[in-house]
Amino acid sequence: MRKAVIFSTVMTGALAAALWRSPVSPSFAVAERTRLRAHFDSVERELRARDVPGLTAAQRAARARVLDVLHAYQVRGVFPRNTDFPDRDVPVFIDWRGIRCGFAYLVEQTGHEDLVLRIAATRNYARVPELKDDPDVRRWLVENGITLAEATRIQPTYGCGGPTGDCAVAGAVHPASQGYKLATGVAVGANVATFTLNVLHTGLSRQASGIAAVGAGTIGIIAGAPNLGTSGPRGTLGLLNAGVGTASLALGAVRLFGITHPATPSRVSLAPWFGPRSATGLAARVEF
Repeated sequence: MRKAVIFSTVMTGALAAALWRSPVSPSFAVAERTRLRAHFDSVERELRARDVPGLTAAQRAARARVLDVLHAYQVRGVFPRNTDFPDRDVPVFIDWRGIRCGFAYLVEQTGHEDLVLRIAATRNYARVPELKDDPDVRRWLVENGITLAEATRIQPTYGCGGPTGDCAVAGAVHPASQGYKLATGVAVGANVATFTLNVLHTGLSRQASGIAAVGAGTIGIIAGAPNLGTSGPRGTLGLLNAGVGTASLALGAVRLFGITHPATPSRVSLAPWFGPRSATGLAARVEF
């Protein structure tokens, strides 16, 4: 009993140490949100500080409203993800979730949703300079006191993290860190060890080996459950941890709570029989 508790404690500590040593880096989504917020904040400051003496009063007022909208967009912090180009950053007017890019958001919020939808349907990945031949885009720029260069400055590129990122689409690949690989090795090793203790006659009591198996199985399930359904190496290791852990837990439960039936004596017995005059035979006895 004591050996089993010590074994489970050691395995739990080893697994916790492996997970703790795992480097935790911010996800691509968090890093991308930070990058884009910094970009729009920089652009807003730059455009507000710029002297625009050639604009009319109406254009100045419209320009100020556009920059207010840009500020709100930056504060809101909901930006598109270009999952159609996972290996590089490319502009996208409207992403697969319906989220508008910075420039598209400005155009839409100033009353030109039809223009945004048309560009998204025909030139969704175009850069602003590629839209200079569109009369509606040119008209919007003039009305709002924004130059083509400034609109180009507003529009950033968008990505999804590449083959090792956390693209929010089905099929994204999720790598396994070295810490999680180590944790998987510890968990699987513990489960294999306790399985061996339960199958072989090692001198360990039935209760002790059962406790060890339940402990190791619980560790495996805890390590694997959060990653079930995740694609890539992390999902594979999660399935391995959870599967082996479940098997070990079940075996330990059987060892702990399984009913052991004592051997039932037979109601029929046979024994040699010796009769008079050296006669011998076989005597049978049946109990009712």
